[in-house]
Amino acid sequence: MAFWGDYHTHTEYSHGKGTVEDNVQAGIARGLKAVAITDHGITGYPHNLHPAYFEDFLADVESVRLAHPEINLLSGIEANLISGKGDLDLTEVEQEKLDFIICGFHQVRIPDKADFFFDFWLPNFLPIKNRRSRIMKNTDAYVNAVQRYRVGVIAHPLRSIGCDLRVIGELAKEYGVYVELNSKKCQLSPQDFETLGKTGCEFIVNSDAHEPERVGDFSAVELFDQAGLDRKLIANWNRFPTFR
Repeated sequence: MAFWGDYHTHTEYSHGKGTVEDNVQAGIARGLKAVAITDHGITGYPHNLHPAYFEDFLADVESVRLAHPEINLLSGIEANLISGKGDLDLTEVEQEKLDFIICGFHQVRIPDKADFFFDFWLPNFLPIKNRRSRIMKNTDAYVNAVQRYRVGVIAHPLRSIGCDLRVIGELAKEYGVYVELNSKKCQLSPQDFETLGKTGCEFIVNSDAHEPERVGDFSAVELFDQAGLDRKLIANWNRFPTFR
């Protein structure tokens, strides 16, 4: 038994160092059956896929897909959660052209709207970010994002932003969204896994590779195993996930 696919990788279209072809070749070399290219949100902000290159990104993925029928290649975006209303830096037209969407919060993505900045980004940058009221507002932001967008994966929960994991797990269960175990930096403790496991949600283990050499890194599963959960709850363990 093994992991069939890595569904969170980056390329030079955003903050990565390799090409789409490089990541796919790395996936093939590691015996993967699937790889997803999920560059950072579609915005002119530094280290994100620029809107002017979105169609080029899609065309590149399609070209490499046709060149490598031996592996399942998907197009996605790691969209940035930028407001308490659940706004992502992704348009409705853009999301419909993608195979799936990853939703995550990144401190380096500063919202360009004043209300988003002061009501959402700044409180999560200041020391008050772990207050209960802030955690509930952040949790509501995830709920709103999942309800408004075709989110398939909630990226690296608890990294840079607090949230109620029980609610996140219930949300993921209800909408068929996967909670990510991120091998680049997983912030979840055994207790956190226990909380999520009780909700019946499913997980997905990804590399979050920013260079081809890290494609296929599933080391975050070690924390999952320490929590004593069944690997059958992992959507890319010996099977293909189904995205919304």
